[in-house]
Amino acid sequence: MSSIQALQRNSLSDFALDIHFNAAVLTICNRVLPGGFDVSDAAPETYEELVALLDAGGRMLVYSGGSERTIYGDPEVNFAFRAWHDWCHWRGRYDFSHEGERAACAMQGDHLVTLYGASPQTLRWRRILQAEIIGQRDYFDQHGAFPQDQRTFVAAYLADESPRKAFSAPQSSI
Repeated sequence: MSSIQALQRNSLSDFALDIHFNAAVLTICNRVLPGGFDVSDAAPETYEELVALLDAGGRMLVYSGGSERTIYGDPEVNFAFRAWHDWCHWRGRYDFSHEGERAACAMQGDHLVTLYGASPQTLRWRRILQAEIIGQRDYFDQHGAFPQDQRTFVAAYLADESPRKAFSAPQSSI
């Protein structure tokens, strides 16, 4: 079943972890990249490649793969999240190290609070960012690959105050 067919039978809220977070991702991405971004299977893979592209006036380019079974329920929102996240790396001059990922994550959290205020909702969104960025990076470092089922990973991460359960969450290939 295609994602369009699935959406015709269900609402996006059946697939997205938090449709309000999705809306925030799209809003902020549009603000930081008003000219948009491109999606390709040949996107920058390193910080240096990202910086070279954007410093030369190139258009933001994000990877098209790995967008199934995400928390967004829609690949387009996942791409927007990647574009916003990579923009934070570039703008903040944060490399792809653990420290750089934490700094980019913090910048994204600051964007959420600046735009939507400090509230229980934005606190939850910051936890989602932590799971998406820091949790998945830690998982990658431990397993050599990102979680196949990112939605299950993030849900497990959020359900526990530590990533312990997320790291043992089943990674189905359905």
